[in-house]
Amino acid sequence: MGIHRPSGKLIIGGQAFDTDAPIVNFREGPKWDATSPYCIPTQTEPGAISRCTVGKDGHHPYGPPVIPYTRRYSTRPALRQAKWKMGENAPYDAVKGAIKQFVIHHDGCASADMCFNVLQNERGLSCHFLIDNDGTIYQTIDLALMAYHAGAWNGASIGVELCNRGDAKKEPTYYAGGKKGPDRRKIPCKINGHTFLAFDYTDEQYEALKKLSRALLRLLPNLPAEYPQSSPGVQTWDTMPTHASFGFSGFIGHYHLIPEKWDPGYFDFKKFCSGIRGELCFPVFPKGEPGKGQDRPVVPQETGELKADAALLYKMNEARADGGFFPVGPWGDSRLWHGGVHLAGKANDWVFSPFPGRLVAARMGAESPVGSVNFILIRHLMSLGTRKVEFYSLYMHLADEMKEGQPVDWIGKSDLWKQRAKPGQVVLLDEPIEAGAKIGRIGKAGPAELSRAQIHVEIFAASDQFADYPGSPWDVIDGSSSGRFCDAEKVNGLIDTNKDGMLKRPELSAFYSGEGAQGLHYKVTFNVSEWTAEPNWGEALRQPKDFKDLKKEDIEAMLAEQITPGLWWTEQVATHARLPPDGVVYHYHPVTFVSWFNQQLVESAALAKQNNVGVAKAEDAREVPKGITDDRGGEGMLSVSDTEEDPCNAKLTLKELVEGFDAPECTVSK
Repeated sequence: MGIHRPSGKLIIGGQAFDTDAPIVNFREGPKWDATSPYCIPTQTEPGAISRCTVGKDGHHPYGPPVIPYTRRYSTRPALRQAKWKMGENAPYDAVKGAIKQFVIHHDGCASADMCFNVLQNERGLSCHFLIDNDGTIYQTIDLALMAYHAGAWNGASIGVELCNRGDAKKEPTYYAGGKKGPDRRKIPCKINGHTFLAFDYTDEQYEALKKLSRALLRLLPNLPAEYPQSSPGVQTWDTMPTHASFGFSGFIGHYHLIPEKWDPGYFDFKKFCSGIRGELCFPVFPKGEPGKGQDRPVVPQETGELKADAALLYKMNEARADGGFFPVGPWGDSRLWHGGVHLAGKANDWVFSPFPGRLVAARMGAESPVGSVNFILIRHLMSLGTRKVEFYSLYMHLADEMKEGQPVDWIGKSDLWKQRAKPGQVVLLDEPIEAGAKIGRIGKAGPAELSRAQIHVEIFAASDQFADYPGSPWDVIDGSSSGRFCDAEKVNGLIDTNKDGMLKRPELSAFYSGEGAQGLHYKVTFNVSEWTAEPNWGEALRQPKDFKDLKKEDIEAMLAEQITPGLWWTEQVATHARLPPDGVVYHYHPVTFVSWFNQQLVESAALAKQNNVGVAKAEDAREVPKGITDDRGGEGMLSVSDTEEDPCNAKLTLKELVEGFDAPECTVSK
């Protein structure tokens, strides 16, 4: 096949993107081009063409059964629009929204050359990437196109074939002597109840896949670093229910999709995904400063320590009893809704992303009479057991990164920021953020008597994320009809000691500095965000009795100084970030959300360990059962629908494709 020096260039929608992965793409090595309708000579089989049948438009593959077509790929259903010539020339902006799964396979072969021969010449199939024993990655097809690698899941996925013989029980000496690649570890794994003895992957393959995956996470916004789970944070080693596998977003194995497959054999999805998404963290150091050897506030993996750190963060907000509380009391006053909490800290101390996600909007260089109104907004897509959780985190009152000699990494890496950033203006972005990444610094904010170094942290979602979660402690309060002010008895009734229907500073201070605040930690408020311009703030503040003692000019001054400078939730931002334009969302106490989410992972992992979930013993390993194959047997890689056109998809707009919409259901008229 020839030797090609990896350029690292990844092809998506016809564009070449630079990566640090050792990629040789099909433009550089034309003999790796899976879009060719012909059989291609390989080192494994130089005379492959002689075994292929000539068809009208190319070569039919020779393997059993003879497949009556010559094209080894198709177009993605979601991209089949006439203006893109049925998907052949779909642009990157459309492609990046159409991909949500990365399917991991092992090929059962001795080399990537042998794998390509099996796919192209023998079976008439394809896969986007092949990773050889030495870690070289061969991209055989544009990610805009649908490869034939995972059957009915091909439409929204990309796939990789890791070179690996697979069954170490049947061929224990396959790699002995090094003729078929370096010797490999043999590891037992239990898939769908059967214990296999599998060859592990080489260190070079793991490293190459890690670099490739990080590049994909950067370029594909609907592909999160998540994996199939049987319970929160515990990898499932079984085939998923069909509806669950179709709805899944992230990294997934072939056996998760099809019970007749067992590839990729031993592959620790949890370890791999955790390695590329970063470490789950608190937004700031709970003790106000790093401990010995700490460079980020990583969430403890023991329940007692986790709760102790959370208690310190609650104290950081509530003990001073003069900051912004949840779910009411911005600047420690009034019954105005307040979607987050203010965490007091030291000026310019780091702020970290608790979860992996995508930074979708930011503003820097923005000051107001009450200090910094710089912010960043991150969208997170996570798995918690079998459910998908999608939410947002907001960080307001950040220090101005535009004044820093060495700003945070996302600013240095973001081409969009470099192109669009202007002091004080909101910039729409799409930058991957790892969990634990430094995202900003604590700024100074607050009215004169409350001005200090602090950060507003907020977590919200467009839908109720835990409505049917087993044993859910979350209690939703519907405040969607109450406008800017909270009138919920579940909130006000706890704080309003004199029962005058208003909340004043002394009441809020006494409540949050005492034990009562715990009663609001698990409340979820469904109300309009404080960052929207509508409902009109001026009208909202003049109507209730809360501010009746203020003159019109005082209210206008409050608007100009404390409210208007911070607003950012416009229709344009909402559309880009996939948020409701009216700003009515579900708000969670951010400290509670981070600690509870992590607690689910910690407790579930402990229970799984206690019950030996996912544990397999080499002595229990048996040969691969009849009817179960890896990818050297091509069944389960092509779906009949892959070659059929779906007129429903022509109704999708570019905007919907970018946002990851599926094709609408429709009936084609006869």
